[in-house]
Amino acid sequence: MFLKLLPLLALLLGSVTFSAAGDKPNVLFIMSDDHTWQAVGAYNSHLAYLNPTPTLDKLAAEGMIFDNAFCTNSICTPSRASIMTGQYSHVNGSLTLNGRVDHDQQYLAHEMKAAGYQTAVIGKWHLKARPTAFDYYKVLPGQGKYFNPIFYETGSEEPVQATGHSTDRVTDSALAWFKERRDPARPFFLKLHFKAPHDYFEYAPRYEDYLADVNIPEPLSLWNRGEGSVATRGTNGELDHVIATSIGRRNYRRSYDKDFEVDTALDDTAAQREAYNLYLKKYLRCVKGVDDNLARVFHLRARMIETEDGPLVQALHRIQ
Repeated sequence: MFLKLLPLLALLLGSVTFSAAGDKPNVLFIMSDDHTWQAVGAYNSHLAYLNPTPTLDKLAAEGMIFDNAFCTNSICTPSRASIMTGQYSHVNGSLTLNGRVDHDQQYLAHEMKAAGYQTAVIGKWHLKARPTAFDYYKVLPGQGKYFNPIFYETGSEEPVQATGHSTDRVTDSALAWFKERRDPARPFFLKLHFKAPHDYFEYAPRYEDYLADVNIPEPLSLWNRGEGSVATRGTNGELDHVIATSIGRRNYRRSYDKDFEVDTALDDTAAQREAYNLYLKKYLRCVKGVDDNLARVFHLRARMIETEDGPLVQALHRIQ
C-alpha cells in the first residue's frame, strides 16, 4: 500500500498564489485526499512514467516541492484540523476521524478574513461542523459520494444535489465561484478540496481507457510486508488477517481481491498481482481526473488575469 499523506501532499505542493492588486497575493489551496507522493510525477517515483499529473508537474516546475516533510497524524480529519487550526491534534482536540472543528476554531478562515481576504472552501471538508467562518462554502457531507454528490452550501439549509462525478462537480463549483461570487476588489483565499483519490477509487467513466493496456509492475513491499509491530501483527500473528485493507487475500474482512471481484480460481500469488493492478489503475484514474480538472481551474485563472505579466501568470499560460 502507498504511504498515505492525505492533505500533507496538497499542503506542500498545492498552495498556489496568483498576482493580485496591492501587496497581497491571491491564494488557491489545493487538497486531494489520500494522494501519495508516488502518484505525482514531479517526485520521480517508479510511477512517474505513467504521467498521471502533468498539470501538477508543470506547477511544481515553476515553483517548489518539499522532499523531506512529515505529518504527525496522517489520517483525514486530524490532518485537516491541523491545517485549519495550526495546532497539533492533542491541542486542537481532533485526534481521530470523529474529530470536528467548530466555527470559533476555524482559525485559518478567521485570520485570512482579518487580513482582508475573501474566503471560500469548496469540496471535501470532513470536519463535521459546517465551515461557517468562510465567506462562502460548498462542501460534501462527511466523506461525500463519488457519483451524484450532494453539497451543503452557504445560505441553504437543504443539501444541493449534483449529477455526475464528484471531481468534476467540485471543479464546476469552484469555477462558478470565480465567475459569479469573486470580488475583484479583494484578494481571495480559496480552499479547493477533492474527494479523489480516496478509496474505493471510483473514477469518471471517461478514464476507463487510461492505463487499460498497461501492466504495472508491483513493488517488493507487496510481497514482503516486513516484521510490523505488535499493534499491526499481534503477539503471534493473530491480527494478520484482520488489520488494514489488503491487496490480496490476507485480510478476509476487507481486501481488494474480494472488493474488485478477482477470479477466485487464481492462486493467491496471481490473485494478489491482479488485484494490485486493478487497484492501482483505479487509483491513478482518480488522480488523473483531479489533475485534468486542475487544468480547467488554471486555465480560467489565466484568462481572468491575462492582462498581468507576472512569472506565475506566464507559468499558468504554459499549463493551458
